[in-house]
Amino acid sequence: MSAETKPKRRWMPIVLVISLALNFLVIGMAAGTAWRLKGSDHAKAPPGFGPALYRALPKGERNAMWRELSALHRKGAKERAEDFAAMSQALRAVPFDPAAVEVLLQQQTRSMVEIQDELKTRWLARVTAMSDAERQKYADRLQEVVSRGHKGKKDRG
Repeated sequence: MSAETKPKRRWMPIVLVISLALNFLVIGMAAGTAWRLKGSDHAKAPPGFGPALYRALPKGERNAMWRELSALHRKGAKERAEDFAAMSQALRAVPFDPAAVEVLLQQQTRSMVEIQDELKTRWLARVTAMSDAERQKYADRLQEVVSRGHKGKKDRG
């Protein structure tokens, strides 16, 4: 025998077993959570009204609405950045002034309402421009979206 014989690595099988056990633990937790939520009330709840109306639109219309939403979102980015800076200052202020925070929250609420109103107007214009047959088809897709709830987001074009 040679004097340079390497010692056996007894720690390697232990590390492999621990790694395998951790992998099974993570997989088991994910599967258990999915199984538990599958039949829950949360899984049966219909989606939000706005998202359902959006998802039921034909793909081309959804893409157009997405581009418009992105443009509206970018338009207010500077104001949001300023509002976040102001909120940070208001939260750090000593003494704390809840009225200042309330003003900022109301400002954000108004901004969100403006965006939602604009999107509602654009959505209604699209639906108004649909023919009777297209609107019937849209209503069918909307019913499918609502019946699916939060489950899969099948793409209906």
